Amino acid sequence: MKRNNACVWALLVFLTGFFSSCSEDETFPVTPVIAFKSLQKFQSLSGSDSLVLTFSFTDGDGDIGSAPADSFGRDVYAKLYELNNGVFQEANLGAPLSYRVPFLEPRGNNLSLKGDILINLDYNILRPNDTIYYKLYMEDRAGNKSNEITTSTIITRVQ
Repeated sequence: MKRNNACVWALLVFLTGFFSSCSEDETFPVTPVIAFKSLQKFQSLSGSDSLVLTFSFTDGDGDIGSAPADSFGRDVYAKLYELNNGVFQEANLGAPLSYRVPFLEPRGNNLSLKGDILINLDYNILRPNDTIYYKLYMEDRAGNKSNEITTSTIITRVQ
């Protein structure tokens, strides 16, 4: 009887080790995929608003972010929408909104990357208490364009 219990325990230990060693690393498509998490407003000491956008990303080949030597590279592109007379319209800012993501490199054998990105958003609002939102996407170093996401709306305060 003791021998049967020992065999069962040995088999359980072996099977547990076998199945845990078979778990695969997460893999994702090589085209980045992003998902909106939050858009938060903070008020600075001067009384003006600051916006911080958080979104998650996955990328199967791990080529996210501009190379350190590339001072002009941009990875996230956004459009600002303002509520005007009850209808949201794209704001004419004169220049596109674009942001740089630090150079990211996968470690180990799995090239997939996943994580969260936080961006301080620029906005140019001429009217106080404006209701706005953003649409954005990102590109990886290979030029693969992610899906487009839309943020929640937020009311800003401009002094």
